[in-house]
This record gives sequence, structure tokens and C-alpha cells, in this order.
Amino acid sequence: MIDLHCHILPELDDGPKTWEESLDMARRAVDDGIQVVVATPHLFKNRRVEIRETNSRELILATLEEFRQRLRDAAIPLAVLPGCDVPLSLEAMDLLEAGQVLTINDGQRYLLLELPDTALPPALESICFRLQTKGLTPIITHPERHMLFQEMPEKLGRLLDLGCLAQLTAGSLLGNFGRRVAKISRKLVKQGYIHILASDAHNNRSRPPELSQAVQEMARLVGQDAALAMVTATPERIIQGQPFN
Repeated sequence: MIDLHCHILPELDDGPKTWEESLDMARRAVDDGIQVVVATPHLFKNRRVEIRETNSRELILATLEEFRQRLRDAAIPLAVLPGCDVPLSLEAMDLLEAGQVLTINDGQRYLLLELPDTALPPALESICFRLQTKGLTPIITHPERHMLFQEMPEKLGRLLDLGCLAQLTAGSLLGNFGRRVAKISRKLVKQGYIHILASDAHNNRSRPPELSQAVQEMARLVGQDAALAMVTATPERIIQGQPFN
């Protein structure tokens, strides 16, 4: 399996604080059947939009390279690719325009895009369209946890019509974020609004890097083949920079 959204690099955001925690997460992922992880620290260290606390592409890539070496030293068979969890903000879009934001696998084709928690900016559709014209497909992260999509899922459908993709968090489907989020997750899946299943892991305690149990639950909703595609074929095309369809 491929985990397209995972906060596994240490000391960059609200994920693991030490290298040992990161390695423990890697072991947990491998035990669950995950072979590839895209390391996606938040663009801004504390999730606040603060340019002075930006996780630059250089910092992420350097941390990733050290992590890969530590994985080799510990004989942990996990491939880790670069990425970034990008908030929708003017500052983030400016950094993206300046080439300072890591896309998935640094391929300049797909971008994890985290929307504001409680509202959708009026310019959201035009921003998504502009990203598409630059060859970048936005992947809307955890829409099931967004208040507006919970009330009006058709707004997510509109973004998908514009060419965006949507990524569901594995724990959401399993009830780890509450019964309401689990119910909304199932609804979005049944409506065909979800393309990717990822862990959005931050630690081994409350938000571990696991997908297998959620894949089983997803299979009950859409069938085994479609569920597996969300953690295999679809993320494989994305990390290879291939068209989704």
C-alpha cells in the first residue's frame, strides 16, 4: 500500500518530535502493509500562516534524506517520498508560485491542499482552476472533517467537477474523529467523491500510520477492487505524475 499523506518527519510540525518516534511510525506502517509513504509536513511549522516558520523545500528534502539513511541503518523496508501539506492561503500560493513548495514526490503534478477549517474562500474555484492551468492537480485533504462539506457535500462535488481530487483520512472512516465524521465519510464515499485513502498520521498513539483496517471498511462500501485502488493504483499514478484518468 501507498500512504499519500503522512506526517512522519520529526521536528517539522505537530508530528513526531524525535527520530526514534519517526522510526517507530515507520515500523508501524510496514507492519500494516504500507510500502511507500509520502512525507507531508505542514508548510508552516505550527499550522499558523507565518512565513518565518515555513518548512522550506530544502529543509524538508534534507530531513527526508537523513530519515532515509536512518531507515536503512535500522533495516526498515519503507520507501519515503517528499511532499508537503499546503494550506490554502495567499502566502502559501505565493511560495508555490516562487517554487518554494514541495508537490507530491516533487513532481509538479499533484498538490495536497488543506482548506480553512470552517469556511471556503470565495476565490477557491478560481484558485483551483489556476493551479490546473499550471499543470497542478489539487488534492483536497480530509474533506469529511470540513464543516462546510459536512453540511453541503455538493460544494466538494463542484471542486471535483473542476478537476480536483479528494483524500479521505483512514481514521475518519473508522470513527476515530467521532460518529458524525464517520457518517459523513461513508456518505462522501457512496457519492463517489473520494479518490484516495491516506492515514494523515501524526504519531503512533492517536493517529497512527495505518490503512488496512480502513481499506476493509471501504471495501464494504465500494467493493474490494475500488477500495484497494485508493491505496495502490491511484496513489501510484499520483507519485509517478501520471494523469488521474
